[in-house]
Amino acid sequence: MDADGLFVYGTLREGGSSHAWLLRTHPEGLTRAWVAGRLFHLPAGYPALVPGAEPAEPPPGPGWVRGDFAGYEDEGDLDAALADLDPIEGVEEGVFTREIRPVTLEGGSQYHAWVYVFHVERLPRLEQEATELPDGDWTPYL
Repeated sequence: MDADGLFVYGTLREGGSSHAWLLRTHPEGLTRAWVAGRLFHLPAGYPALVPGAEPAEPPPGPGWVRGDFAGYEDEGDLDAALADLDPIEGVEEGVFTREIRPVTLEGGSQYHAWVYVFHVERLPRLEQEATELPDGDWTPYL
């Protein structure tokens, strides 16, 4: 399965401190989007998404994480963006894992996107040490 773009839900979102970096990766566009899962605010000051099963109801709502979908026409631009992001997201150290997940765009269209996630095995620790954001939106921290 190929990814059509990148789903961002933290500082890379519009209004976030790293959004300018995202724009330098030449996305074709940014659209409000959702991914199934749970969102936590970590004590370190950034969010963590734990993927989940797609809820029965369409987004927004419980079980959905709000973010932005950055679409890329050029696969090379997307690959270059991911190569730069992996070290920032701590992929090699196991902080985040990059997975292709289904994304629902505003308006209902569905695509597949690369998403940086925490593994579900870390959920018990997140529930103890982090703040869950039940509405799935990290906007208050932007």
